[in-house]
Amino acid sequence: MSCQLSLNLRLKDGSSFSNFLAGPNREVLERLRTAVVTATTREKASEPMMYLWGAEGSGKTHLLQAACRLAQELGIAPVYVPLADVVELTPSLLEGVETAPLVCLDDVERAAGRKEWETALFSLVERLRAVGGMLVIGAIAPPDRLGLKLPDLVSRLAWGTGYALQPLDDVQKLEAVRLRAQHRGFEMPEDVARYILSRYPRDLPSLFDLLDRIDQASLTQQRRVTIPFLRRLEELGRENVETV
Repeated sequence: MSCQLSLNLRLKDGSSFSNFLAGPNREVLERLRTAVVTATTREKASEPMMYLWGAEGSGKTHLLQAACRLAQELGIAPVYVPLADVVELTPSLLEGVETAPLVCLDDVERAAGRKEWETALFSLVERLRAVGGMLVIGAIAPPDRLGLKLPDLVSRLAWGTGYALQPLDDVQKLEAVRLRAQHRGFEMPEDVARYILSRYPRDLPSLFDLLDRIDQASLTQQRRVTIPFLRRLEELGRENVETV
């Protein structure tokens, strides 16, 4: 399937169950992992449709991509559709994806008010139910609060088991940053992580993007990640802005 390869190449390197700091969302993580295993082994999925919702940065995309990664590791080709990126394209790219044992639809709220996309999503849900595939959906709110215009689509999405993802507190964000650093192959002392949380935006997407830049800078300069190192990076950043 042509869209299968192109969409799954968008999976982020860091998206796996092993580096997801579950915090208050451990039940969601465990149920999703179990459901993916049963679905990819061609048994009846323990939860054929799961609906994960929460604010931006709550971990929806990470979990959906982790589910796809696990499926790939089990030898199955899943389909991951990030509607935030593809909603401007034709919904015909959803044709045939129900043949995959696992389909993950992310950012479903982006389809709201787009008649062709809402109709295509409804059709896909029906086809997946007919063939017995597993569907995982990520959105910012429950189905009835997405602004969808097609009532049948709202009711179909509500059939799935819904999970509201809870935000991490500051202590858990500290753990999440250190866990992500560990999986990237470098040590981040607790004092460094606390320094980052005290000076930068605390939403996880921003923190992880910052972590990527710190990792790249430490590799380029062959320096350990310390507070003096971060301060020097901040100074260099200010100097670059002043010279623009």
